[in-house]
Amino acid sequence: MRVESDSMLVWYPKIKDLPIPQPKTEIIILTEEKLKALINENVPRSIVDKVKPSCDKMGYPCFLRTDLASGKHSWKDSCFVDYPKDLRKHIFEVVSFNLMADIMGLDFKALAIREFIPMATGFTAFDGDMPVNPERRYFIRDGVVLCHHPYWIEEAIAESKEPSLSNWREIAKELNQETREEINLLTQYAKMVSQQIEGFWSVDFCKAKDGRWILIDMATGEKSWHPKDCDLWKATFK
Repeated sequence: MRVESDSMLVWYPKIKDLPIPQPKTEIIILTEEKLKALINENVPRSIVDKVKPSCDKMGYPCFLRTDLASGKHSWKDSCFVDYPKDLRKHIFEVVSFNLMADIMGLDFKALAIREFIPMATGFTAFDGDMPVNPERRYFIRDGVVLCHHPYWIEEAIAESKEPSLSNWREIAKELNQETREEINLLTQYAKMVSQQIEGFWSVDFCKAKDGRWILIDMATGEKSWHPKDCDLWKATFK
């Protein structure tokens, strides 16, 4: 089975046992028959029955995605599964996002069910009332941390529907303040990741409500958003 270079099937097995806080995760690889059904935007009962035990094990709410994407901007309708009775609807929405992403859709191969960890949310935004949290993206290559940035820049949030709080810009600035202690910790985490996986990657961390920094996602560096005013972006993408 050929998988995309930034699939969870590639990176998650390599980093899941590192001493870095991460959501508990179960991955269900889809058969060709089930993939065909989902590509035709049909969610048969057999898929719901396959996914539900993992959701029950994680507890509700839980987080749902494919090995490539979650459709997080539609949060309450897609990746955030709060009740078992709505599971089929959430699978449909997550799969639909994957099928509509990019020009040809995403070539997903699996569904991932993850523990939902409450984050240090500042406000919600976008059509799905997605929580906006302190989130950081670190770029790594072959054991070296290249750079790091706050993820939720104001320009991206401004493009959404009206955020839940009128003073969201002020809150966003606070969420994006990187402290020296944080940078030291996440640089250490990012180096651990880079020692386990070859090549150019982005690693996303999110601050939990209890103060921990959680490793939530990864992608190949070439496919990852990067601030245009960063020297790495200028050197890599121009």
